[in-house]
Amino acid sequence: MKNIAIIGSTGSIGTQTLDIVRANEDLKVVAISAGSNIDLLEKQAREFEPDIVGIWDEDKAKQLRVALSDVNIRVVSGMEGLIEIATYEKSQILVTAIVGMIGIRPTVEAIKAGKDIALANKETLVTAGHIIMPLAKEMGVRILPVDSEHSAIFQCIHGETDYNNKISRLLITASGGPFRGRKREELLDVTVEDAL
Repeated sequence: MKNIAIIGSTGSIGTQTLDIVRANEDLKVVAISAGSNIDLLEKQAREFEPDIVGIWDEDKAKQLRVALSDVNIRVVSGMEGLIEIATYEKSQILVTAIVGMIGIRPTVEAIKAGKDIALANKETLVTAGHIIMPLAKEMGVRILPVDSEHSAIFQCIHGETDYNNKISRLLITASGGPFRGRKREELLDVTVEDAL
């Protein structure tokens, strides 16, 4: 049995992760969190019966405590709650499926706690990869990409041992970002700083 914690359980990746849990009896959800979708989070809590449930806003956490008062689930909130879920001693892996840089601190703390990271939050590596990757190596923690392009690349190269067929270059197209809608001429002088 592998125990998992999910930060961002009500979003696209989080709900897909829970679909995988439903289909695999060897997975157990021990902690989940959401940003604001208290109704779906309550449903998930009742279905999966985790030990801890977190929501960002303390007022919503109070509402959730009332809603879940008939079950033995602890409700936490804010960054402290995210970190508590990320480092929960019963979990072996943390699925980071929250949007934006808010995922950096919980991810760092989970790595320090020895948790493998199933990373769907690209911003964590884009903005703090220089911290995350060396720390993961130092702690012997695996970073497993689980969303979109980085997962596809991981799946393509995982286990590649044919030295005559080495991958020499990967090209990843951009889906938009700060340059979406610009004309080709407007992109000629774009700098790394513009992208960041």
